Amino acid sequence: METRDRRGLPVIVVVLGMLAALACGLPVTSAAQTQNAVPTNLSPALPAEDDAIVVTADVIAPPAATAGTYHIDGHQVTVYANAPLLSPAPPGYLQHFQWQLAALPAGSYTLFVSLPNVPSMGFVVRPRAAQLGLVGSRFQVTLADHQGGATPAAVQLSDSGGYFTFFDTTNIELTVKIVDGRALNGHFWIFVASMTDTPLSLTMTDTQVNNCSASNSCPSHTYTNPPHTNQNFIDVAAF
Repeated sequence: METRDRRGLPVIVVVLGMLAALACGLPVTSAAQTQNAVPTNLSPALPAEDDAIVVTADVIAPPAATAGTYHIDGHQVTVYANAPLLSPAPPGYLQHFQWQLAALPAGSYTLFVSLPNVPSMGFVVRPRAAQLGLVGSRFQVTLADHQGGATPAAVQLSDSGGYFTFFDTTNIELTVKIVDGRALNGHFWIFVASMTDTPLSLTMTDTQVNNCSASNSCPSHTYTNPPHTNQNFIDVAAF
């Protein structure tokens, strides 16, 4: 059930919005254009579980409005704006609001902003795992960090790439991407971008070669970064 804030802002009519836009030097748009132009964003754009999530919105609101609290009801997230109830309602102007959410479990969510003309948006919180399964899970990518206290965790961004964190789930340490280059040289291309100087070993295994999974003999390649160095890897003939 949708949660509504009883302290919600009074509806800002289009005329007031146009006057406010003129007063602030902003371009005047129609009601439909205003609704379509309102940007609501998440940071990170593709969150994983355990990530702190920041919601931002650029909206027309009264001068004294501020970002308030948020409420989570199942897979519905509602963020609130606070403003004093004044009569007559003062004209609004374009403002930037920001809300800090706690980490959410993996799943699909709908985000609502308790302001007029702000459409809801859907987003997905991705599960955090110990390895990446890329290209239809054909390639399994695992990472071992040899520095004490590190706990490598993987977040898949697409079928062809993802990233690893080591110590802090908000701090990306290593990204991995696979490109199918077989049309050019008969191989898959591996790209590993490192943003750390900790010692690590990244192993990539092709699980679909001659039924190798059944015999536990799948081909693999390991890329190693020594301590106190930073290395990127480009391998266009690995598999």
